[in-house]
Amino acid sequence: MRNIAMATTYETDYYQWTIEQGKALRKLVNTHQEIKHLGEIDWDNIIEEIEALGRSEYSAVVSLLRRQIEHLLKIDYVPLEECCRKWKAEVLAFKKNLKGKYAPGMKPKLEKQFEEIYQDAVEIVQAEYDVDLPEQSPYLLDDLIF
Repeated sequence: MRNIAMATTYETDYYQWTIEQGKALRKLVNTHQEIKHLGEIDWDNIIEEIEALGRSEYSAVVSLLRRQIEHLLKIDYVPLEECCRKWKAEVLAFKKNLKGKYAPGMKPKLEKQFEEIYQDAVEIVQAEYDVDLPEQSPYLLDDLIF
């Protein structure tokens, strides 16, 4: 029964699976030191690599989310009509890529980091264009990831 739940988590929330597997392996190795010497397996680095996979997926989602916000800000606040169509296409591409990488287990961390992600996007857009942008995000996280 537990294996079915793990397989389901792996398929539905890869990010959460990497967190769970890293914790489970760390607990197993710390509780049963004799396992550490089993067959020359590099447990510490295996655990680190599994956890790094999750961090990498999360980082990709943050990057796509920031890029989506950058382009939405350009559409809404940069008066260059000739660029709008391209920016809209890029927003769509970022959203589709985000959909393929996003996992539900990321949402709590994204909610905590959302203001920082927004501020990074603002800084990037303002470096490119001389525009005033809202201090608070006019966009909702749920609208950006779903």
